[in-house]
Amino acid sequence: MIDLLKSLGYKIRKENGNFEGGACILRDEKIIILNKTLPIELHLSILSNVISEYSDKIFIRPKIREFIEKQIERSNLKPIEIVVKETGENDGSKSHT
Repeated sequence: MIDLLKSLGYKIRKENGNFEGGACILRDEKIIILNKTLPIELHLSILSNVISEYSDKIFIRPKIREFIEKQIERSNLKPIEIVVKETGENDGSKSHT
């Protein structure tokens, strides 16, 4: 699954924190963040959720597709979207000239 996600352009990071994890795009970079303190079953659900978004666009081996579908059925995870605003002139930040 990791190789498949990497082929789709995702970087996968494992971090500590008070979150489950998910996918986001940060400055045109696709990232999946997993909480390293949570069980691998949750990691698999998150990875499956991201791959499922591409299931009609890419070839996924039948066994892997079946595994992904089962993971999606077991979890209540929904895709999350994080939008990061670039700082600029109109955001109230001060510029040093």
